[in-house]
Amino acid sequence: MGEPPIIKITDLSFQYKKATAPVFQGLNLEVGPGERLAILGPSEAGKSTLALCLGGLIPRMIKGEFQGEVEVAGRITTFCRPRDQADRVGLMFQDFEAQLFCTRVDQEVAFGPENLGLARPELALRVQRALARVGLEGLEARDPATLSGGQKQLLALAAILALEPQILVLDEPTSDLDPLRVEELLEALGRLSEDHQLTLILCGADLRLARHCSRIVLLNQGQIVADGPREEVLRQVETFRGLGLRPLELPALFHDLGQITLPLNLEEAAAQARSLGWEQKTGSREPAAPPPPSPAPELLALRRVNFAYPGSAPIFQNFSFALRSGELTAILGPNGGGKTTLLKLLRGLLHPQAGELWTAESDQPLRVGFVFQNPDYQLFSEQVWEEVAFGPRNLGLEKSEIDRRVETALTQVHLLDRAGEDPFSLTKGQRQRLAVAAVLALTPQVIILDEPTTGLDHREQEDMLDLIRELHGQGHTILMVTHSMWAAANYAHRLVVLKAGQKMLDGPTREVLAQEDILYACRLAPPPVVQLSRRLGFTALTAQEFREKIG
Repeated sequence: MGEPPIIKITDLSFQYKKATAPVFQGLNLEVGPGERLAILGPSEAGKSTLALCLGGLIPRMIKGEFQGEVEVAGRITTFCRPRDQADRVGLMFQDFEAQLFCTRVDQEVAFGPENLGLARPELALRVQRALARVGLEGLEARDPATLSGGQKQLLALAAILALEPQILVLDEPTSDLDPLRVEELLEALGRLSEDHQLTLILCGADLRLARHCSRIVLLNQGQIVADGPREEVLRQVETFRGLGLRPLELPALFHDLGQITLPLNLEEAAAQARSLGWEQKTGSREPAAPPPPSPAPELLALRRVNFAYPGSAPIFQNFSFALRSGELTAILGPNGGGKTTLLKLLRGLLHPQAGELWTAESDQPLRVGFVFQNPDYQLFSEQVWEEVAFGPRNLGLEKSEIDRRVETALTQVHLLDRAGEDPFSLTKGQRQRLAVAAVLALTPQVIILDEPTTGLDHREQEDMLDLIRELHGQGHTILMVTHSMWAAANYAHRLVVLKAGQKMLDGPTREVLAQEDILYACRLAPPPVVQLSRRLGFTALTAQEFREKIG
């Protein structure tokens, strides 16, 4: 007989207080010791609630109607305190910043093990080892508040790894990481699981979470839709689409081209494509790109800027960047490369130690709207309508003009029917759109967005990106930071790649994505469809372009 499960969920039902519907009704799930499991699903599928149940926060700290039994590492969670499980179950929240509170990186990582009463030499060893596992060595003395979003996410993970739990439950662990850091992290977690019999549970909407897992559970509205081996479930393209999730690019591409065999990696896809005659013939050449249009006038620029956070090495030295009228530009780059700092300098939220922020001369000041990576940083009103009205009201506008602007902005982001609701009753994607509406009500010429798709499932990401494209079509100049190479390829017209405060690439999307060697050096990689097309002798940015190229 095999080992007993390390996690056993039996007839779990749960409904939050004041919620109108239960999250789970009779959920059953078993996980074996050392198993690597990806729990995937759209927003509101129950992934985060399940993680809180495994960590014992539900029902001990988060109240609601709870029935059934959750047994984790030999203990039934209703009968033990969450802190008693700290060295057994490591839980990283979707809102990972809520877990950070110390003023130094090494103190953050040491906090948990220190509370276990470990000796100082063992404590120091665990801190060093955890930071090395997530690639944050050398940042021990930094204030976590000065780290990038991705670095904060890795720090939260390091603090959990330092506890050396038997079970690691990570909720959306890749949302803020650059593409190659995602691969490295997932590979490291896979090795950790194998070497130490660590049970690994990764929850989210990102199918990359399954890369080093052996089993996938698809969750939707609290019910298990699919449960099986990784290779089997990842080929269920229509199932993922039906859940509002974005299937892996390569199996989806071959599925849409009528193929029965669906490759999961680039090598399989290239070999299959060549056998089908999709490779461009030797000597044939793609048509020359049309000459670029004359450059539009500059609206906003940094000129010869130096910037460093207090007590830290410089991020930018003699750095220049210009945003031109009518552009839809995406900023790409590794974590800690300066992307968010660049946006804040452009908006005037940070001030350079040298150089200047330049704006085009005009009769009126340039209006620049800024949407934070976390929309909750800029939402504070008790009603959606009032949130959007706040800015125009502070401009001293007449009530009729305020009402007109609010109605127009909420209509643009498709939230007019939610005008009377509490902003924090909305989903993350809806709160993101509400933050955009609050900016739109100020009629900005330039809209700057920091990671506008972070934490959203694929359907919500498409909604947000379609809104950005729509706003661009209405005449707004758009600048956004993103880690999504798919979003950059499908929506942006210009790409700028930053690494360590240096501009490594800057140009039209097609040209930048063709520079694979430089992208890899910047911890980035073109989307799989782009990589496959280039192996076949042409360049396609999207699946639609690929289909057109092969005829």
